[in-house]
Amino acid sequence: MIADPWLPIPPPKYGGAERIVDLTCRGLARRGHHVHLLAAKGSRNYGAGLTTHRVPSAAYVSRAFRKTWFQFLSLQSVRNVDAVINHGRLDYLEALYRLRKPILHWFHNPLTGREIPYLLSRGRQRDTFVGVSRAQVSGDPAAGRFQVVHNAMETAGIPFSSAPANPPYVIFLGRLTRNKGVHLAIEAARRAGIRLVLGGKIATAEQEGAEYFASAIQPHLGPECEWIGEYDDATRARLLAGATALLFPIQWPEPFGLVMIEALAAGVPVIATRTASAPEIVVDGKNGFLCDSVDDMAAAIRRVPEISRQECRADAERRFGEPEFIRRVEELLVQATASSS
Repeated sequence: MIADPWLPIPPPKYGGAERIVDLTCRGLARRGHHVHLLAAKGSRNYGAGLTTHRVPSAAYVSRAFRKTWFQFLSLQSVRNVDAVINHGRLDYLEALYRLRKPILHWFHNPLTGREIPYLLSRGRQRDTFVGVSRAQVSGDPAAGRFQVVHNAMETAGIPFSSAPANPPYVIFLGRLTRNKGVHLAIEAARRAGIRLVLGGKIATAEQEGAEYFASAIQPHLGPECEWIGEYDDATRARLLAGATALLFPIQWPEPFGLVMIEALAAGVPVIATRTASAPEIVVDGKNGFLCDSVDDMAAAIRRVPEISRQECRADAERRFGEPEFIRRVEELLVQATASSS
């Protein structure tokens, strides 16, 4: 299993793709597979070995050295494995492309249309290409080559809450960026007359991240709009337990919103914009509402009592639970190893 070196596996706080890598490693290990992980320093050993690599600096020499060193690390790591699941950068796998071992490429980010041609140009016609939603792969020229496996979680690790807190509040969890629609969540909660709790980090590494927080979020902070900063798993569980609903006003083609299924597992309805992967997760009127405007979101907040929190939990367990996810991963591994033999 290969992951990028930015965050350890599992991540201490934020890290959607890293959570999926951790879930996959643990699930496969429990099923008797021997999982060797190649990931960032501080990552967990899942039983069959851990190899760590580091983030390069911005300097060309550092990037060239890290890329070259990765070739050695990857070849050393795959000596005794039957298959590779890659969650990392494609251009770092040059040494592995020369081997006959099957590779499953797991794509967590928006596709550019260049990924599959790049892999095919390196003779990887038999490799497996996995997207995390139909929305993610639908516009790709090679959409027909992808398998789609929705992200998942261990629902048992998220406590179910049969009723929201009183006084009520809605929550937003995620990076505080314009494309996440935080300003829309603030306005929808204001129009619905309900308190909003924001959890997430200021995206200082992104262009206009700090400016967006200062202009679109900070002026609204107060008793009716509280920002708690970046959160850990315990804080997330506490916030979800008391929430009336999760607001997910996404404004970009996010491949998969993991926080949506985390909310559903807690019994919390999801109110999302009708875009990207949200329609694959939110069943309008059943486990939440799909909206086309801020007015729609405000109206949906008022309609949340129509949604059964028990049904939200059951839906999360049925469609996004760890057992079904690991079954699909094993199925793809069997197919990949059979086709390469």
